[in-house]
Amino acid sequence: MNQYVSPRSWLLIIGLSAMWGSAFTFIKIAIVGIGPIGLVFLRLIIASIICGSLFLRKEHWTTIRKNLFHIFFISATNIAMPFFCFAYAAKYINASSMAIVNGSTPLFALVFSLLFLGFRFRVNQLFGIIIGIVGLVIFVGSESLEYNLLPLMMAMLGAALYGVSMVYMYKFSVLEAKPMSAITMIAATILISPFLFAEPISINTYDYKIIGSIVFLGVFCTGLAYIPYYTLVKRVGPISTSILAMLVPIFGMLWAYIFLQEKITLSMISGCMLIIFGVLLTNLMGNNKTNEEISKI
Repeated sequence: MNQYVSPRSWLLIIGLSAMWGSAFTFIKIAIVGIGPIGLVFLRLIIASIICGSLFLRKEHWTTIRKNLFHIFFISATNIAMPFFCFAYAAKYINASSMAIVNGSTPLFALVFSLLFLGFRFRVNQLFGIIIGIVGLVIFVGSESLEYNLLPLMMAMLGAALYGVSMVYMYKFSVLEAKPMSAITMIAATILISPFLFAEPISINTYDYKIIGSIVFLGVFCTGLAYIPYYTLVKRVGPISTSILAMLVPIFGMLWAYIFLQEKITLSMISGCMLIIFGVLLTNLMGNNKTNEEISKI
């Protein structure tokens, strides 16, 4: 399968990477004043109101009713569960580290695509993924690994869930990007709501930074961002879309440096260079049909 990424798709990928890279910084800011469940719920309810009012129409509901399992599975693996995983991790690890761990998504997307989609990958794509993952390991550095195991495992689980959802969305097309964005936000809100009984919403301080971070996460990093994301998954496939996760750490580091004064180390810069090279290699000669291909697994 040819997974060539057009210039227009590259613009979407870079723009989304910049936006989602900022999400970890704003999660880190918001989690100071609110619990993980409350943060996820508020983020989702804002996104649901915006996307639902803008993009859901009466004619969509017939398709929605016929595909409730697919919609709720995507909502769980792509939104509700990974959002909680990273919100929990934000209490213990820094924003740069969360963005870096999120960068392992391409590895999971690759494995799940080989297992469940039977994709045929070009040699350059596989080498690009490998080099990108090596860059991520360097990017993390020894300092970023000095945390409790559970928060890091929760962040890794979030990345794995993103990989699962990419493959699932590519295989099961339910709706166009805009209504799909709206209904999955609503479904994710429904899924997370029962957990409010265990952890009611309680904002400890009404600092404008905390409130602003929650609103920004709901409007931009969640509601509006998922429209181009769903478009990319269908247009270029889960592996090429997972390039997002390789670029997110770069932007995540920059935003964390600007807003949280988290330090930038030589290992981070070295890792960034490898990640960029891996991303380029993943799509190098992507439209050349004579490239050697990996046999279908």
